[in-house]
Amino acid sequence: MLYVHTIGHIGKDSRVIAGTHGSFLAMDIAVDDYSKGQSVATWVRVRSNKEGHIRLSEYLTKGRLVLVEGTLSYSLWEDKNGDSQVQLSITADSIAFVNSGKRNATGNDADEEPVKAAGNTPVPPADTPQDDADDLPF
Repeated sequence: MLYVHTIGHIGKDSRVIAGTHGSFLAMDIAVDDYSKGQSVATWVRVRSNKEGHIRLSEYLTKGRLVLVEGTLSYSLWEDKNGDSQVQLSITADSIAFVNSGKRNATGNDADEEPVKAAGNTPVPPADTPQDDADDLPF
């Protein structure tokens, strides 16, 4: 058994599915991995039958950043081209919202898009410490 902790963005609004053994929460999250300067998203299916998670379903909406802890499993399937694919799934023990940064007056994350100066060079936020050339360790 693999017990994992992962952070990802919800791909579509979560849904509650009523089954023969009770209701459960279902959602898919995109977990970003950075390799060789490129971002690659791995999709992970998340399921939970915990009552607390089912009650949170209305807040688990597309784009929200969440931390999921639970047991990882996988299944193999073939796509329409006949290629083998792997579906990763987590049976969640814990789901938590992750704060993605400070909110500004418009309700958007302040860190999402830095203001650009002339020449399209990002301007760091005012509270970002600047490097002092005399204080560098090299």
